[in-house]
Amino acid sequence: MRTRTLFAPILCLLALVFTGAQGLMAQNITVNSTSPMNQPMWLVQNVMVGPNMTVFSPIGPLGTPIAQPSSVQIGRFNINNPNFGLDSGIVMVTTNSNDVVPGQSGSYTSYPTQTPSANLTTVLNAIGSTSSSQYDRASIQFSFVAPGDSVKFDYIFASKEYTSYTCSSFNDVFGFFLIGQGINGAPLWNANGTPNIDTVNLAVIPGTTTPVAVNTINQGFPSGSWPASNCSSANPNYVTNSVFYNANTGGTSIINMEGYTDVFTARASVSCGSLYTIKMFICDVSDGALNSAVFIGARSFELPTISLSQAWNQGNSFNDSTMIEGCLPSWLYLDRQGAVFDTMQVNFVYSGTATSGTDYAPLPASITLMPGQTRDSVQIWAYDDGVAETNETINIVMQPVTTNCAVYPAQYKTFVIRDKVSVTVDATVGSGNDTLSCPGQQATLLGTFTSGEGSTTGWWETDTTGGVQLTVTPLATTTYYFYGIDECMSTAAKDSITIYVMPYDSVETYSDTTWICPGESVEIQARARYGTEPLTFTWLSGPVDTLWTVTPSASRWYPYKVVDQCGFTTWDSVWVGVAPLPGAAFTYYPNPSNPLNVQFTNQSSDTNYVAWYFGDGDVSSEVNPQHSYSKPGTYRVSLAVADSLGCSDSVTVDIELRMDYYVYIPTAFTPNGDVVNDRIKVEALGIEGLQWDIFNRWGLKVFSTNDLAESWDGTYGGQPVPEGVYSYKLLIYLPFGNIAEEHGTFTLIR
Repeated sequence: MRTRTLFAPILCLLALVFTGAQGLMAQNITVNSTSPMNQPMWLVQNVMVGPNMTVFSPIGPLGTPIAQPSSVQIGRFNINNPNFGLDSGIVMVTTNSNDVVPGQSGSYTSYPTQTPSANLTTVLNAIGSTSSSQYDRASIQFSFVAPGDSVKFDYIFASKEYTSYTCSSFNDVFGFFLIGQGINGAPLWNANGTPNIDTVNLAVIPGTTTPVAVNTINQGFPSGSWPASNCSSANPNYVTNSVFYNANTGGTSIINMEGYTDVFTARASVSCGSLYTIKMFICDVSDGALNSAVFIGARSFELPTISLSQAWNQGNSFNDSTMIEGCLPSWLYLDRQGAVFDTMQVNFVYSGTATSGTDYAPLPASITLMPGQTRDSVQIWAYDDGVAETNETINIVMQPVTTNCAVYPAQYKTFVIRDKVSVTVDATVGSGNDTLSCPGQQATLLGTFTSGEGSTTGWWETDTTGGVQLTVTPLATTTYYFYGIDECMSTAAKDSITIYVMPYDSVETYSDTTWICPGESVEIQARARYGTEPLTFTWLSGPVDTLWTVTPSASRWYPYKVVDQCGFTTWDSVWVGVAPLPGAAFTYYPNPSNPLNVQFTNQSSDTNYVAWYFGDGDVSSEVNPQHSYSKPGTYRVSLAVADSLGCSDSVTVDIELRMDYYVYIPTAFTPNGDVVNDRIKVEALGIEGLQWDIFNRWGLKVFSTNDLAESWDGTYGGQPVPEGVYSYKLLIYLPFGNIAEEHGTFTLIR
């Protein structure tokens, strides 16, 4: 307890620190400190210890039991809140015991006089308290003969000092002091033969020798302005150990304290058959303010026990009180409380209607618990023998177990084995038919599964997502498998269904290539065979028919598709080629010597077929004919040509035929006797006759002839004429009585 303006006393109590949790519900604790529940030995014998455990008052120096008066500081508590960790037991308080009830407060105090406890002084020294003054001490003492090799009990420490005196220089203090021989493995006897009597505080942080106190188990940081060094010197791990602390600021939740620890277990190893005394103390330090309390769990101090328990089909999702053939194993668990440092062999006898090795795996004749080992187990596998039979039993009898301190009576458990409920599966056609006329036709399959143990799953082999409905479109006859399995099966049950697909030949298309002339129309045809009739033909951008009349402007493909009754589509095309026109053309050439005799030359691009129409009623099929006309005139000549496809073209040309003539007179000659150009002559074609007269510059006719073959040698009267320019006159006699006249000059050079 602590006055709020002076020093803080340290609480002292011999106790186990609890492992409970903070609660949120107020006014759910009751404390009864009326007689006999305020009597130390009555509380120990009727509240703290378990059945068949014998405790008694410690023996004083004179050989008589020590008297422990009734006290308002102790009582029996009950808490209806699982968050606290203890539901009932003994409460010891540094004032009236009802001080732990929210809304109530104690008035008892022994301040300022009380003889200090030497045991509590050792705790104060251990946590570095600057004050050793002890007030308001509550105490309970009892003795017992150890019935095993260990003792334990549960407790929780709580205090009102947490919100204001954490890491102060002194705290309230408590302790549980176990007094006797051989504690925690110490020698029973001294070297001189005298008993080795030890005193050990059991109220320590688990796994350490550090006492439980406000400065060692708290929120992990100081209250107010107190230095953290006071906590760290008392417990270097006080920050880490804050996980054991539960804040309860204001004392309005569950108990009337500012904070409390988890549930701790006070424990020690002892010597079986030896006499021990436990002294439990708690007190204020320095003054009587700010009370503290310790809660001791009911029935937590008890005789060592061996217990058998069962678990069925462990790992399966279902709960069952029978073993199921083929499922996960069941277990027999053996647990011991106390006597944990003895080597303990436990023997079993098996009986029942089930046969070992046939109905279940052989079981061990015994198990051995080594020192420190508190649990062992027997695994029981029930075989799936596949035989339908009634339930069978395995009776497991644990034989009596004898140790140095105790005899544990025989116990038994019975396991019942039943047949496994088998999974049944069925594969059927949900919709459609099991015989399909077309590859890829759809059918819906339905798988069903029933019964089984625990979680049962069904799936199709081709769809492991677990759906029971499967839509299939087989291209060939196919068998589909449906599986079902439960938690206890290693091999799935299966059923199958076969979907038959009738024989099928794929649609085969074929088509012709068609050539036409420009501007022509043609009927094209889509062709196909095989497949499943009827076949539907559809031209791309055209009619739904096998035939289509088209007039293409250029060569092109005409695609079409064929769909059979099975819905299979095949594409093909018909090629229509538009051949180029032949391109009719010709030239003609009249014979210079006879213009009525004309040579025609065919210059068309194709001469597979040729027809000439000469315009005078005559025709020819020669490619390059020669044609003679009877008289001059204008004639309309036509040429028609066609290629191998029959594509044709024609051309018509009007030709004019005249009887043209050719006359040539040189412009000079040299009659000098060198034989070269010694004579001048008229060269002419296409004429019937001529009259050629030559004149000198004075108009004298020096030469005249009407013979086309005659020439002039440049003489006149047998004498050479002089050089110079001479003129001539030429009368030309043409066919059909026509006459032409030409004039010109030439030069005579000597």
